[in-house]
Amino acid sequence: MSVLQKPTTGRIGFFGGTFDPPHIGHVSIAKQAINEANLDHLVICPAYHAPLRHQQPILPVEVRVKMLELIASENDKINLSTIEIEQQKTCYTYNTLLKIREQFPSVELKVILGTDQFEKLTQWKHCEELASICQFLVFARHSHQLSPPSITNLSYQLMNNELIDCSSTEIRNRIKNNQSIEEMIPDIAYPTFKKFLSN
Repeated sequence: MSVLQKPTTGRIGFFGGTFDPPHIGHVSIAKQAINEANLDHLVICPAYHAPLRHQQPILPVEVRVKMLELIASENDKINLSTIEIEQQKTCYTYNTLLKIREQFPSVELKVILGTDQFEKLTQWKHCEELASICQFLVFARHSHQLSPPSITNLSYQLMNNELIDCSSTEIRNRIKNNQSIEEMIPDIAYPTFKKFLSN
């Protein structure tokens, strides 16, 4: 499928990740990126398997995609792309962004990521090439002193984001310990998640 279903110009945000599961922190970041960076569209792109992640996702692909479809349906500027899922292999952000550029040559690309991944950018495949075609919108999960990676032509914006103490890792741990996670999953996606857990 194409990365975006609707023609666009201007600024496109790219929000990749495993989303295992997608949670209220992801939604908050997406909304803040759209508003603060004045994005025309934000592409949420779940990974089939994230390059720097060793463990397999606990949620099947179809559950992650369904939850993200529901979340995207609540905001006209959020688009879900399954372009990496459909390849059924580990994909690299640089290659995915090139596909966006092929479809929309004149857009400005903004890659959304947390400080932890931003500081690991030198470990990313094609990191120098990636930095040459996009700007990074960097979100902190906690109060954090940023240490920018040493990459040529690196452009980034540190976002003044609301700090929401929520992570997919914490949700998975809560599930293992039979603790409640209802308030951590967006309301629209919770029934899909609950149905998976009950199977």
